[in-house]
Amino acid sequence: MDELEFRRRLYAEPNENDPLIEAFAKEDADRNKFLNDIKQLDKDITDALNIPVPKNLADKLILNQAIETHRVDKKKRRVHLAIAASVAFCCSILISFTMKQAPLDIGQHALAHVNHELNSLKPTDRRYQLEQINTQLASFGGSVSSLPGEVSYSTFCDFDGQKSLHLVFQTAQGPVTLFIVPSKNGYDAQSQFNNERFNGQIYQTQEASLIMLGENGQDLKKYQKQVADNIIWEA
Repeated sequence: MDELEFRRRLYAEPNENDPLIEAFAKEDADRNKFLNDIKQLDKDITDALNIPVPKNLADKLILNQAIETHRVDKKKRRVHLAIAASVAFCCSILISFTMKQAPLDIGQHALAHVNHELNSLKPTDRRYQLEQINTQLASFGGSVSSLPGEVSYSTFCDFDGQKSLHLVFQTAQGPVTLFIVPSKNGYDAQSQFNNERFNGQIYQTQEASLIMLGENGQDLKKYQKQVADNIIWEA
């Protein structure tokens, strides 16, 4: 984890209970102060929003609304009703259109995600132990006994609004990316996908989508089988 990732994750979720964040913060006094400050700021905002509702507020609002209604003439009431009908009609069309949209194609989304974070594929001396991976995976109710290679990148990511685990492990054929996305997402999934640089495969379990990507020409099947065979989910 670097400084940018540390701050980005705290801005997104100040109270995220992640041992990696806590350990990274304790390495530096300024980081630890930032962690405490942003948690306090989040608490202050929450407290500020919890404003007690005045007694009988609902009755007072209803009374004021009734008085105001009597002051409006018939012509203005007709205008208001016409506007309200137009807004309701537009909203119904928008809702209908939204409901008919196709679900997200997670293969194409994974390609876009990797293209956006190409730095995650670069060689690095950082290596994540299996215990660290399982600490993160435990938040989804899972654990893994082995992976196809040494993990050089491991972080939670926002997979189109779904909290997921983003891993990169090193193989003899080069870096391979693995997204572990909890299955309760309603996504559309094709078992294979590719673009001009990467190819990918999706292994769907009851608990999660295992989305693996590598450079075109890499054989992902054996890596995907090893992950699928060694990942365990809580009953």
